[in-house]
Amino acid sequence: MDEWVRYPYAETALSNVLPCVDEQTTNHTLYQSKEVVYQLVNIVNTAISSSVNSDIMSQEKTTYSYNQSGPIVPYLCSPYDFQLQNRQCSPDEASVANASLNYTCKVSDSGSCVSRGRLTPGIYDQLVMAVNVSYALYHYTPFLLSLQDCKFVRETFNTITTLYCPRLENNLRMVNAGLALISIGVLLCLILWIVNANRPQKGGGVCAAV
Repeated sequence: MDEWVRYPYAETALSNVLPCVDEQTTNHTLYQSKEVVYQLVNIVNTAISSSVNSDIMSQEKTTYSYNQSGPIVPYLCSPYDFQLQNRQCSPDEASVANASLNYTCKVSDSGSCVSRGRLTPGIYDQLVMAVNVSYALYHYTPFLLSLQDCKFVRETFNTITTLYCPRLENNLRMVNAGLALISIGVLLCLILWIVNANRPQKGGGVCAAV
């Protein structure tokens, strides 16, 4: 186990049971997941600016209007910048983990809002779906990749070998010492029994008297 922790990509007994993906492949997968999250957030924000908040934010006379009204829907915060590096959300952005899209309105048969709100149920469902996918990729991809490159397993095995193996080895040494003492005791008893069995017995019994 300790050998596999130090050399996870070497040919060891555990390498056949726990095949690990190399670091380059893992980094490429992480880059692709970041790219998907970044593009999904851009799609959501484009929909917010071009339709949901278009009656307020657009400078053009022709806007995509379905009688939306009320407070503007905040942009979704991208956890990555255009270079796919981590970034902090600004105060006027909604984070991927805590995006609040409860700006729905009641709609008529024609699809226009008949109550206060900026999101029709259809638009709301589509935005929530995109937000959920973004959150899942952002939140779970690093952990899944830690399983893919065996980082999580290495950390677990390293904890076992560091914290528990020394104590286990001490306990095993005590058990081995105890077993050795028992074996020596049994051997001495066997020797004494053999010596006592082969020792000539003195006369004086009933049969000898006869």
